[in-house]
Amino acid sequence: MKAKIGEIISASVSEGLEAKLELDNPEDLRIGYPIIVEGNSYEFYCIVEDVVNKNLEIAERLAGSALRDSIIPSGTTHEGYGGRIFYSKAVLRPIQLIDKETNELSEAQTIPPYFAEARHATKDDVERIYEVNKHSAPVGSIRGVEEFMVHLDFKKLTEKPFGIFGRTGMGKSILNKLVCLGILAKRAGSVLIFDMHSEYGIYSRGDNMEGLKYYFPERVEVFSLDPKNTEAKPFIINPRDIRPEDLIVSMRDLTQNMRDAIYEVDRTRGTEDLVRAIRNIDPDCVDESKIHLSVINAVKRRIGRLDRFSFVRGGKDTFKQMVEMIRDGRSIVLDFGDYGTDQMVYLFVANILARRLFNLYVEKSGNSPRLVVFLEEAHKFLEPEIASYTIFNRLARETRKFNLILALIDQRPSRIDDEVRSQLANRLVMSMKEPSDISSSLAGLQDRSMWETIIGTIPARTVAVMGDAIRIPTVINIMEYTPDNVRTHIIGETDSISNDKIDKIAKQATTVLDF
Repeated sequence: MKAKIGEIISASVSEGLEAKLELDNPEDLRIGYPIIVEGNSYEFYCIVEDVVNKNLEIAERLAGSALRDSIIPSGTTHEGYGGRIFYSKAVLRPIQLIDKETNELSEAQTIPPYFAEARHATKDDVERIYEVNKHSAPVGSIRGVEEFMVHLDFKKLTEKPFGIFGRTGMGKSILNKLVCLGILAKRAGSVLIFDMHSEYGIYSRGDNMEGLKYYFPERVEVFSLDPKNTEAKPFIINPRDIRPEDLIVSMRDLTQNMRDAIYEVDRTRGTEDLVRAIRNIDPDCVDESKIHLSVINAVKRRIGRLDRFSFVRGGKDTFKQMVEMIRDGRSIVLDFGDYGTDQMVYLFVANILARRLFNLYVEKSGNSPRLVVFLEEAHKFLEPEIASYTIFNRLARETRKFNLILALIDQRPSRIDDEVRSQLANRLVMSMKEPSDISSSLAGLQDRSMWETIIGTIPARTVAVMGDAIRIPTVINIMEYTPDNVRTHIIGETDSISNDKIDKIAKQATTVLDF
């Protein structure tokens, strides 16, 4: 059913369209809904940018008056909100033109005539807009249309860096799981997840929801920093793989003098690993023209924090084992277990792994399989004052040609370095309230003011998707994360994991590395 909402009374290519509404109730129309305006030669595919009531002097006079209800017809009649005096308007932004004869799509470079009919978009309308191919799968349904699942092209999504932004509690983790499952289901690449809260393995520790390995038991491997996680393979970092930048990124209370001291020790340490070299500095041998003794003592105290990291020790190289699995087409979930609440651990581990991956992929010069690295709390690595010490700024700028792709997950995009944000080819933006974060998440986007309004008002579990992975920018209701939905819409029928398989994994994990 093509439900009319009103008629066009004002139009501009640069400013958009205005429709006088003929709805019984303006509350039936929401920002972000798709609308079709029927022109003579084209159908204008629009998004609702705003819904407004006119500022009327007579309305001001009647407000609070006993005459109000007798003079103004109710909203259930045409003379109410759709009447000659008291009515609402919708501000519409044309996104695409649909040629009525050929059905070809083009950019909105003209306007419809006066009194052109505006109506709700139907399933038939949106089917002409959105593309479905062998690389695509949905993460939800289009907002404001009878249920229509909107597909993202996961091949295009994983060709360049992308970002998932939204404030806490809006559903970023669910969206991230759906995106990861889409990447795996469409074989667009492998993923590496730094799983701080134990959400992505077999089951989520917090709510017992299914993780990536539940759906892809043979293609997802779980490692853990926490020795109590017997379902995962042990993960270790050899002290010889620690570099000055790893310490600087993870220990935020280092002064510039302390940073300089670490670099000086690294330069002169010989065959010792950096941590041992710092601990073994003889105070009597310190050249105080280069390093002040009090600075060295302060660095030693901070290095002592590594003593509580049971995963920092000698042994077989876990990184090499991970790389072999990635080359075999498998994905990696790195579970932090009881370390998940320690930001220092996350910064330390993620920087080391990303740096080694960067060096390996650059060395292989594009001959390695595509890997998408999901970086939560991205601003902690990419704030302007710390970004130069991490590998992630280079990873965002340089490695798409090497098949190593960065996915930023964050609630504070305004704190991410501008140059890094400019590299994002696709953005999945959920509700945010801080104006600087909204503006930063949409930097460089056409019609940014409209999208800023939408991002500031959309509800939880709703995402605005923009970039080359989707035909046009779209507001999507994220699907419920259930096994039925995941199998029906994303992965199809697969051999998901059984209880017997879980027990087998747990037994194998305790013996997979011989220390």
